[in-house]
Amino acid sequence: MNNFAGRVREVALRLVDLLEAHSVPYAVMGGIAVPVWGIPRATYDVDVVLSVTGEGLRGFLAFAKAEGFQVDPVYEKGFRDVLKGMEKVCIEWWTEESRRVEVDVFLVTTSYQEAAFARRTRVRIDSREVWVLTAADLILHKLAAGRAKDFADVQNILSVQGLVDEEYLRGWAKRLSLEEALERAIGEADLPPGNR
Repeated sequence: MNNFAGRVREVALRLVDLLEAHSVPYAVMGGIAVPVWGIPRATYDVDVVLSVTGEGLRGFLAFAKAEGFQVDPVYEKGFRDVLKGMEKVCIEWWTEESRRVEVDVFLVTTSYQEAAFARRTRVRIDSREVWVLTAADLILHKLAAGRAKDFADVQNILSVQGLVDEEYLRGWAKRLSLEEALERAIGEADLPPGNR
């Protein structure tokens, strides 16, 4: 793991510790969660999803800022970005080497996110127990993001896990209009024997 990727992982675990200390319901997703279900790769940002009210989000931003995360004032005033129908806010951390680590904080605001959040699972990352999205839900999030690196992550997860939670995966792919992308990923993935 390169030095910056290691710093990103440290930031992710710092954030997890903060969320745990404040009893904020969360799940890690994105590149930090990929090695849980697939082959490890470097990542240069942090993605989490929170299940909080508007007041809970304001509280999170306040304690994250107090712990050294940078919070843009527009988010403190209630602004939320939207990515593929999912609301999010962004915070950042600056490393000792003056490098910025972007943290995308998604909010549970859709029926799919509610279902995914209800299925989150506890795993060990380094020396900590951490909530992460399931493999199937990480696949769906990666397909929704739609970038080449996300598609590669989906194939990576499929090659290690196989076609996990197939009925759930296909059902939500249909509801989210991701069927074609899922079928392409399955077709191009090196699935374990007997799992096609």
